[in-house]
Amino acid sequence: MTAPKGLSKAELASWITGWISAELKVEPDQIKGDKTFVTFGMDSVHAMMMVGDLEEFLGRRLSPTLAWTYPTVEVMADHLVEEVPAAATASPSSGEDAAILARLDELSEEEIDRLLQERLESGTR
Repeated sequence: MTAPKGLSKAELASWITGWISAELKVEPDQIKGDKTFVTFGMDSVHAMMMVGDLEEFLGRRLSPTLAWTYPTVEVMADHLVEEVPAAATASPSSGEDAAILARLDELSEEEIDRLLQERLESGTR
């Protein structure tokens, strides 16, 4: 199965690996598909940046908690291949999510962590 734009799991994994390498300053050969993003130094701000860049790359909205729900290159690429096409026909994110994203630059890292934790605990994706 392929992701939007005809991207394969390998191509998605390559994009994710490239993003981690560029943004977190990790050599590509050090990025293993089964290692968590936190292992490479990702924090909540980086996670939100990654999701935003992925949204732009894929041309569709993604869950703000994507990097925490699917915390490795391998599981995120699997998810994007399987789930993103279905998300294209899903309803847009809630108004609350849109409001949070609109003021993301104003939030502290602690506030972002708290909001992400609340979402994870409530089972919201």
